[in-house]
Amino acid sequence: MLKKLMVLLTLIALSASAVSAFSVSSKDVILVSDNCADQTAALEIANVLNATVVTTAWGIYNESIVENIKSLNPDKVIIIGGSSAVVDDYVEALNNDGISVERIGGKTRYDTNANITLKFQSKFANTYGNTTICVVHGLDEASLNETATKVKYNHCLVILSNGTNLSVEPTKLHLKINKVEVIENPACPCNNSKVIARLTHKGFNVSVNSIPENKLKMIIQNRIRHMDMKIKMLKRRGIDTTELEVKLNEANELMSQNKYKEAYKTVLQLEGEQMALVKLKLHANGHGHAKLKTNMTLNTETNSSSGAHANGKASVHVKAHAKTNSNANSDNNFTNANANASVSISTNGGMSSSQ
Repeated sequence: MLKKLMVLLTLIALSASAVSAFSVSSKDVILVSDNCADQTAALEIANVLNATVVTTAWGIYNESIVENIKSLNPDKVIIIGGSSAVVDDYVEALNNDGISVERIGGKTRYDTNANITLKFQSKFANTYGNTTICVVHGLDEASLNETATKVKYNHCLVILSNGTNLSVEPTKLHLKINKVEVIENPACPCNNSKVIARLTHKGFNVSVNSIPENKLKMIIQNRIRHMDMKIKMLKRRGIDTTELEVKLNEANELMSQNKYKEAYKTVLQLEGEQMALVKLKLHANGHGHAKLKTNMTLNTETNSSSGAHANGKASVHVKAHAKTNSNANSDNNFTNANANASVSISTNGGMSSSQ
């Protein structure tokens, strides 16, 4: 009887030890900006690492984010995106608290997507099995929003397109690709026909998924609400947001008139101008803190087409001339110091982006 009791106690002790070991197992936190392209990449990694995703506003340091991460007691923090998206202040703060940090990014969102896809492809293969690849235009926020839901539930991996090239060619991946799904947005003048033709020619099972109008409306409304919050955040930091508020009101007015295509173009312009303002005002000293320089000026040009040109090309074009001393890389296609930054989407499949 005593022998049986000893065996039972030993088994209980082993079980308790196993539970304890499991409870303190290593865990990762993924820190990413609210850039939609980087968010989809963060969700992909979270799926394979069983990690927690924490989001920060693009280009802005927030101490409460650091406190949130510390409360999760991570063994490691993986930062997705460049230092313009997730500022280096986070790295410094986390390192000071003894937390290991790894940044995975690139000069553009396309580079970030490629680096993550290649780095984690073996883990993706184990998690996803027969994979569906979602191809999304890297500057089409609505399509990226739509795709994020698919990624969250392990339904696909994302490769970014600029209308002509892909961030990663599927043929170079060691994955079992079941099909390729191209996500299209009827409000975006993006042309994926070249990409579709090339993938089909290479033997992939390609389908096109166009976002329904009712869902597109909801996505645009969410983007407008998101921009409203970001504008209020800048105002609390003492930044003049008058021009952004005018653009926000314009987007709301267009939505009330059911002019979704025009509203979406306006939202894209608004997001570009807001990022330029963040770089100008908050990155003046190379950081994401609210270090303002009152003698700085922002000269923003916007040029959007409301319809097709004579040659059949429609475009959305945002330019920002930011006189700033920041030389950090940007995953949002804005340039370094004293250079013109531009983001352009056109129906001929081109994309201009100076880095």
